[in-house]
Amino acid sequence: MARRSLLIGFFAALAAALPGGALAATAPSAPPVLTSAPYAFPLTLHWTPAPDPLNLSQSVYRASGPCAEPPAVSGLITTFPGNATTDFTGRPVDGTYCYHIRVADLLTTADGPGVTVSVDTTNPTATVAVSGQSPAGVVRGVVGVSGTGADALSGVASSVFHVGAPGACAAGPVLGAVWDTSGVANGSYEVCNVVTDNAGHTATAVAALTVANLQPLVVASPAPGGAAPPPTASVSALGDKVAPHAPSKLSAVLPRSRPSSRGARVTLHWVNPTAADLDRVVAVLNLSRSPRDPGDGSVIASSLRPSGSFTLRAGQRAHVAVFAYDHNGNVSAPARRTVSLAPLLPLRPLTGSVVPGPPLLTWKAKQGTAYYNVQLFHKGRRVLVDWPSRASYRIPAGKLEPGTYVWYVWPAARHKGAPPTFGRLIGRATFIYRK
Repeated sequence: MARRSLLIGFFAALAAALPGGALAATAPSAPPVLTSAPYAFPLTLHWTPAPDPLNLSQSVYRASGPCAEPPAVSGLITTFPGNATTDFTGRPVDGTYCYHIRVADLLTTADGPGVTVSVDTTNPTATVAVSGQSPAGVVRGVVGVSGTGADALSGVASSVFHVGAPGACAAGPVLGAVWDTSGVANGSYEVCNVVTDNAGHTATAVAALTVANLQPLVVASPAPGGAAPPPTASVSALGDKVAPHAPSKLSAVLPRSRPSSRGARVTLHWVNPTAADLDRVVAVLNLSRSPRDPGDGSVIASSLRPSGSFTLRAGQRAHVAVFAYDHNGNVSAPARRTVSLAPLLPLRPLTGSVVPGPPLLTWKAKQGTAYYNVQLFHKGRRVLVDWPSRASYRIPAGKLEPGTYVWYVWPAARHKGAPPTFGRLIGRATFIYRK
C-alpha cells in the first residue's frame, strides 16, 4: 500500500512539473476487452486488465440496448481501484445491455470495446396443433402437425415435435410435419411441441389425442362340414402374400453449412422397387435404435416419391429405415441408414451428449491464437472459466454436479508487440453430466 501511494505521489508531482503535452504518453493504453455468455443470469463479465502500470482504476459502464461502435457511455455501475480486478457479477432485470470498461490514469481515461449481453429469466411460449381430427380429439390415417414457439428476448433456439404416451410426450420419438398414425397401435397419445430459448429455458405445449384406425376387414368362409372357421383370415391373406423388394440406394444429404440452433434439414433419397402393385414407400425415423418395423418410430414420408426429409439437431443420431408396401399390405425388408451432423460441428462433445464423467472439451483450432477463453455455465450461473493454450480443455474432477451444462469458447488473437485481443465466439455447445 505504501509503495502504491509513493507511485501515485510521484506521478502527481510529475503532472505538476511537466507541460500537458509531455504527459500525453501516460494516457491509458489497450483498455480491456470484456467477454460474457450472450445470454446470462446472473450476468458475469470477465476481462484481462490492460498491461499499463500507470492505470489507477477500472470502471464498469452499462447502456441499454445492443452495443454500438464506439459503445455509448451511460450508467456507471461500479469502479475498481487499481488494475488487478478481472471479473464482475450483477443481477440486472431482463433486457439487452451493452457493457464496457473504462480505465483511468492520472491524466485521461480510455474506453474499451463493448459486449452485448441479454438477460432472460422467462420461459418461451409454445403452441401445438394436429389437423385431421374427426371428431375432435380423434385421429386416423395421416394427419398434419404444426406449432409455434416464441421468446421476446433471447429468441427460440429449437422447436421440436414429439409423440408419446400420456404424461411422457417429451420423451417420445420426434415427429415431422406429417404423422402417419397407422404406424402405432390404437389408443391414447400426446403430441407435444417442446420449445427451448437461447437462454436454456423450455416450454411444452401438449395435444391429447386418441388414435382410432379401422381394423383390417376379416372374411369368414365355410369350412368342410359346414362349420364356420374362426374369423382370422384377412382379405390380404387370401390373395397375394409376396412382399415387394426393399428400396435400394438409400442415401442422406446434409447441408453444406454448420447447423443453426434449430438444427439442420437432412434429405433422404432412395430408389423405389419395381412392382406392379407397389402402393407406397414409408420412411421411419427413430432416435434411439434402428427401426425394427414400420411402426417403430416416426413416419417422415409415406408416398411413392423416392425422397423424404427431417430436421436433426446437433448431438442427435438418426436411425432411418425405408419400407415398401404393395396394395395387399405386404411389407418389404427395410433399407437402413444412420445419420448424424458430426461432420458439420466444430465442438466436441456434440451438443446434447450425455457424459458419465468430466469431459474433454475440444474445438477447431484457430490460427494465430495466443490462448482461448473457456466458460462453463450451469442453471444460468457460470461455474468455471479458464484460458487454455491448446484447442482442448479437460474439466477438472469434482467441478460438476449432475445436470445440463452450456459452454462457450473464444479465441484470443496474438498481435506482434501488443497484447492479445478476443475474437468472435468459436462456438457454443451443451452436454448432460450423469454420474
